[in-house]
Amino acid sequence: MPRSARIDIAGEVYHVMSRGIERGEIFLEEADYVDFTSRASQWFRACGTKCLAWALLPNHFHFLLRRGERPLAEVMRHVMTGYAVSFNHRHRRAGHLFQNRYKSLLCGSERYLLALVPYIHLNPLRAGLVKDISALADYPWCGHAAAVGRCTEGVLDAEEMLSHYGTDLINARKTYSAALAEGHAEKPGQLIDEEQREGLRISDGRILGDGGMAKTILERVGEYPQVRNRAELLAVVSERFGISVEKILAPSHARGPAAARAAYCYLCVENGGASGTELRRELRVTQSGISRMIAKGRKLAGELRLVI
Repeated sequence: MPRSARIDIAGEVYHVMSRGIERGEIFLEEADYVDFTSRASQWFRACGTKCLAWALLPNHFHFLLRRGERPLAEVMRHVMTGYAVSFNHRHRRAGHLFQNRYKSLLCGSERYLLALVPYIHLNPLRAGLVKDISALADYPWCGHAAAVGRCTEGVLDAEEMLSHYGTDLINARKTYSAALAEGHAEKPGQLIDEEQREGLRISDGRILGDGGMAKTILERVGEYPQVRNRAELLAVVSERFGISVEKILAPSHARGPAAARAAYCYLCVENGGASGTELRRELRVTQSGISRMIAKGRKLAGELRLVI
């Protein structure tokens, strides 16, 4: 595989995946695939997220994403939550659709990226959904067809992906196709497993692996591991805004405490997994008030580069 000019991808590219709850199917008919890909392409464009590879299978999906202007957690929440609601309505079911929110691996090297693209695009073949590599170009729920120029679709950023395989389109496609054939011939996932052991494992947006390397990479991109404990988030906001915890939690329209409260609400939802109902009870405000605070907090977090 070639070394491209774009080798500094650490902290920007993530392998994102999710399965159906209890390994159940999340795509039952063509309308489901169309709905999910439409939502993904819409939110990727809106948030500046670049998709370098993707594949949808009946009970799970894979994406290789270069993060954009918005946090990956926010992008995937919009895609998956909206789709789950639509899926449940369409199929007259209730309850959770996905097993957890999603899992992701931070891609820490160009070598890993060059192996991940064919690994993801080969998923339909490994699952027996197509009979060979030539038939893979006819599978509509995978980025391979767009990568080789067979079609155009709104999910894969083919130009961005191919730029990692060569400096001109023709040679890049040849190199990519060779990598795909090589990946199919080799033991599936051998390099992927090796990189996962050595690299950074992230689950639901949280760092679970090599802390030292994680800190170095995430400091460079202004992103830090999420924490679950709302008390920790409250302490961080209190220190950053210079306002006591008591004043943040107390009802007040004063500018300082109100801004800190809004930032706290946003971080609780984004980083702590809190629901609006939980925050409403804690802060003793209405649901619409919580929604306004979260929106205000999101804006403040962006302006102040307040990340946890």
